[in-house]
Amino acid sequence: TRDVVENEARRENARRTFSTLISSGVIPVVNENDTVSYEEIEFGDNDTLSAHVAHLCHADLLINLSDVDGLYSANPRTDKDARLIPVVEEITQKLYEIAGGAGTDLGTGGMHSKLEAASFAMRHNIPMVITSGAEPKNIYRVLEGDFVGTLFCNQ
Repeated sequence: TRDVVENEARRENARRTFSTLISSGVIPVVNENDTVSYEEIEFGDNDTLSAHVAHLCHADLLINLSDVDGLYSANPRTDKDARLIPVVEEITQKLYEIAGGAGTDLGTGGMHSKLEAASFAMRHNIPMVITSGAEPKNIYRVLEGDFVGTLFCNQ
């Protein structure tokens, strides 16, 4: 919940927990609608939550798996001329206009929330990649430096 990242003692406890899990070879999976929350969902989407967790853990990189390959110049589902944007060094109002609203009926934030997460990550000097989750090998490719998808990073 949001109070974990806002309360210094809870934030430090969470940081230690993640550190212990990661040093033990465990990859923690964090989901906002976790059973420990008795309140309403507080972050609004897992994109925002992932950026906060990356910051909390002092991550070197945030990989955001999506149902699209990355950020496009237009909606690739409706515009055949849409082109993948490989690198974003600054998130502008124009990018938010391109992103639009929720991408699917099941999504809560679509590309807009991914841009919000990328903006948060970039403010904390954490590069973020949006890539397709349909191809699990993309994670390995990104970790090897092949930023398949869209890389958000400060120059």
